[in-house]
Amino acid sequence: PLDLSLSDLKPGYVLDYALKTWQVTAHHYYDYDGDRVDEWELSCGDDVVYLDRQEDDDISWTLTRKIRVSDVAGNIRDHMRNNDDPPDEVSHNGRTYYGDSSAVGRFYKNSEGSGQEFITWNYLDDSEKRSLSLEQWGDDEYDATVGEVVEEFQFSNILPAG
Repeated sequence: PLDLSLSDLKPGYVLDYALKTWQVTAHHYYDYDGDRVDEWELSCGDDVVYLDRQEDDDISWTLTRKIRVSDVAGNIRDHMRNNDDPPDEVSHNGRTYYGDSSAVGRFYKNSEGSGQEFITWNYLDDSEKRSLSLEQWGDDEYDATVGEVVEEFQFSNILPAG
């Protein structure tokens, strides 16, 4: 029997999560001054999520989805143009998130190349289990994601490609 863990994921692998079977379609990573965060892109039909693995004292996992920056309450783009930073508090779908951290990093698409520099601002809700992140790429390109902390045991039936 195969004994694969989430940390072993590679493009082409499949796994089960939330009563769906997902395929790993890409493996990227972020570098924050030597601190690495791995990100696997998972697809199930039209649904795409991102599984992030971060290692500090422990390994933590976050599952995120891209959202439109315009779906975050308030005009984030204008606020950032006028203040160089987003607000300390943001909301999305009726949930309020509070500024937690920010960092400059490099993104390595498909874990290749010299990476693309970006700035990220991370927010957490009151439970500290749900997150919202805003990213700035270049002078005026923004992305947003919402996510939640997940546990490795929530994923099962990890199988290699083919």
